[in-house]
Amino acid sequence: MNNPRDFWRNVLATLQANETCVLLCVVESIGSSPGRKGFKMCVTSGGAMFGSIGGGSMEHKLVELARSLMDKPVEFPFVKRQIHQAGIGQDRSGMICSGEQTVAFYLFDKEQLAFCADLVAEMDPGTSRDLLLTSEGIQLSSHAPEVVPEWSYHQPLLVQPRIAIIGGGHVSLALSRTMNQLGFHVHVFDDRDGLNTMRENAFAHERSFVDYHRIGEHLPEDPDLFIALVSFGYRTDELVLRQLIRRQYKYLGMLGSAEKVRTMFDAMRQDGFTDDELARVQAPIGLPIHSRTPEEIAVSIAAEIIRVKNA
Repeated sequence: MNNPRDFWRNVLATLQANETCVLLCVVESIGSSPGRKGFKMCVTSGGAMFGSIGGGSMEHKLVELARSLMDKPVEFPFVKRQIHQAGIGQDRSGMICSGEQTVAFYLFDKEQLAFCADLVAEMDPGTSRDLLLTSEGIQLSSHAPEVVPEWSYHQPLLVQPRIAIIGGGHVSLALSRTMNQLGFHVHVFDDRDGLNTMRENAFAHERSFVDYHRIGEHLPEDPDLFIALVSFGYRTDELVLRQLIRRQYKYLGMLGSAEKVRTMFDAMRQDGFTDDELARVQAPIGLPIHSRTPEEIAVSIAAEIIRVKNA
């Protein structure tokens, strides 16, 4: 489960169903650890699980530990260090990927119901509060703890990458599905009102019909935003690109053949765009995996975006 809203909504639903659950959160990761800092999962008293702390034998072992402690007089929270190396005695995870991670365990029951409800209610892109996990408990906070605990971990309440997909056709529909599954907030733009693939796009969180001549008004400079330009054709791609290319984004890619890109860039150079500016554009968009179908193209674009995101 990549969407933090969905994760905490499921925790809240568990508590509302009068179940208890154990939250497992990776509060430190080093090297080639399968569970990265901030990874979370929940194990419920009803037998359900959602989220992940890295998978494999390590996750299975810690899930079983959580289940075994759920109804015992154990003092929560606590942490367990997991070292992913063979030949290690104490804290060995059973995996051999050479990294290590530390996992915090928290017990959630009806006493945390109000906290979870507040947490879910506050999850919006403009929130300034963090999720603060410490040896003393878990809370929402906008500052470091006044009393230094044994250990602590801050995480922005809503950590969700965002992508703007310009163009609402078949590739856009496939890419929306893929990026949604990867946990991105997806916003699709198109200038064709009534487009069937826009109407059918249930994977986009936002859909906007805009005049491409004014697309720059909708996409101000944003160093955290990913943009995929997959509009109807050459004319609209160039119209949009000329408005956005001199702004800073996390990623700006354009769909098209190598010949289309060469022709467009030559025309833009003649109008004063520099090679450094053109080099900001990933074009042709996507990793070169000989994609043919919209779904394959979406995979190639998503892979390139993930490479940039995780660099």
